[in-house]
Amino acid sequence: MLKTVYDFTMFLVVSSVKLLLFVFLFCFGMLFFLKSNDFMMIDKPAHAGLLTNPGNKDHIKNALNQEPDDVDTFTADGEIEDMSPEEAEIFLFILRFSESMSTKNAKKLAKIIVEECQSHDLDPYLILAVIKVESEFSPVAVSKKGAIGLMQVMPGTGEHVAREMGISYGGRKSLYDPFINVKLGINYLSSLEDRYETVEYALGAYNHGPANFQKRLNANDVPTGYAKKVLSFKSYLEEESIILAKKG
Repeated sequence: MLKTVYDFTMFLVVSSVKLLLFVFLFCFGMLFFLKSNDFMMIDKPAHAGLLTNPGNKDHIKNALNQEPDDVDTFTADGEIEDMSPEEAEIFLFILRFSESMSTKNAKKLAKIIVEECQSHDLDPYLILAVIKVESEFSPVAVSKKGAIGLMQVMPGTGEHVAREMGISYGGRKSLYDPFINVKLGINYLSSLEDRYETVEYALGAYNHGPANFQKRLNANDVPTGYAKKVLSFKSYLEEESIILAKKG
């Protein structure tokens, strides 16, 4: 009798352990699957939404109708007719996140961002993310260290990059011009990516300055906070692009 009770008890214990192990492995597997999907979303190429709906700007028009009341959606809707799908989507995001830029200037800025990114093999969403983190899309933003404008370019850096690009540079006042500022910022970020070969390191050097970043790199103390912020917002833009395309 005692042996029967013992056997039955052991059977229940072993069965419970097996059940708990199964539940644990199932939950772990589901967690891994969900995380894998997150990584897949982060790795989506820029303009992923546009690629699912190539050449169609209806999703941009629909999105414009849902923008805040302070956006002149009628004018904005007319502006996108002579823009490429890529420019139109960047234009939409500029209007969404900028509190002061007119539709005319947003259109011009979108065109510059797309053209400069194509020239330097950079992702336009990456540039929008840098602008968001650096200045919240304010052309007149000034940091405590003296960095100016949309991409928070330091005056000395702006002068150096402008000289390399062969464009006119009028000192600090040039950095308040959003079009000049973005051209200089994109060129500078591109040179840093060429130097460090990874976007994360390029962003770190852009934020901390190449000299300070190199010291941290040599000390195996690589700063990652800024790069994570930028890349997180870039992923958000890519997800929004996909959502817009599906609505189009």
